[in-house]
Amino acid sequence: MTKVAFIGAGRIGQTIIYSTLLSGVVDQAIIFDILPNLPQRFKDELMHGLGSARINTKIFATNSIAEVTDADIVLISAGKPRQANQSRTDLFNDNAKIMIDFAKVLPKNNPKALFIMVTNPVDQMASVFMKYSGRLTISSGAQVENTRLRSFIAEKLGVNVDAVEGFTGGEHGEGLSIFWDTVTVNGLPFDEAAKGRLTREEVATYVKGIAAQIIAVLGGTAWGPATTMRDIIVAVSTNENRVMSIAAPLKYKDETIHVSRPTIVGSRIGPSLEKSLSEEDQRLLNAAADKMYNEYKELINNLK
Repeated sequence: MTKVAFIGAGRIGQTIIYSTLLSGVVDQAIIFDILPNLPQRFKDELMHGLGSARINTKIFATNSIAEVTDADIVLISAGKPRQANQSRTDLFNDNAKIMIDFAKVLPKNNPKALFIMVTNPVDQMASVFMKYSGRLTISSGAQVENTRLRSFIAEKLGVNVDAVEGFTGGEHGEGLSIFWDTVTVNGLPFDEAAKGRLTREEVATYVKGIAAQIIAVLGGTAWGPATTMRDIIVAVSTNENRVMSIAAPLKYKDETIHVSRPTIVGSRIGPSLEKSLSEEDQRLLNAAADKMYNEYKELINNLK
């Protein structure tokens, strides 16, 4: 039996919930949102869709965070979206306060749960929640960039997406690193398979920039991140032991930060496979960790 609590039923939350429940691996789901009637009416929509798919997940909808109890997995997507002209510091402050409030309630009512962060800035929010809750927390990290990397290469080279392997990591978003020595196409190194048809620069430009293009037209990304979260939940609940570029906690100097690394994801999180990366890829990962530590340290010290 797998019981998953979804904290937040906004645009991305709804997409994650629908994608995850349609996988059929969740026996019980709790949907929490602060907006009156939102989780209840979304539950009705879900029941209609799941009924059509012959999926029998039991769903409980609530506006009370105290009613989120005994989950195996708690996924947090609630928070404030970044507004136009809003600074990174302001977004951090707004959502960190929400995470601290959640950290006071959710762990004690869900003593065995794994916590998964989706709220942005995602890696920093995972670090904040873990700092104040003392509970194992991971974030979706760079896993969505893995899917963007693989799907773009497959499209451009005219191969099936499952013929492409490769990992990204470090920082989620425009600052991420592509671990090129892990990227292969039908078992061939990327540079050999793509010679004369596709360059590293073209791939990196797409992977780092496509989210902004989607947001400009559609108002936000949804299905890519949502199916990524579904994959993480499936891997945990079925003990899949799948290698994914999640952001798992990393003790770095005097803080625990969240840095994306190829990591085995199953009923247990880890170990990471960073030591199997090439020397150059490890250098990129270490540089990202140092940058993320400095940013997080400044943000957490200035939290108001």
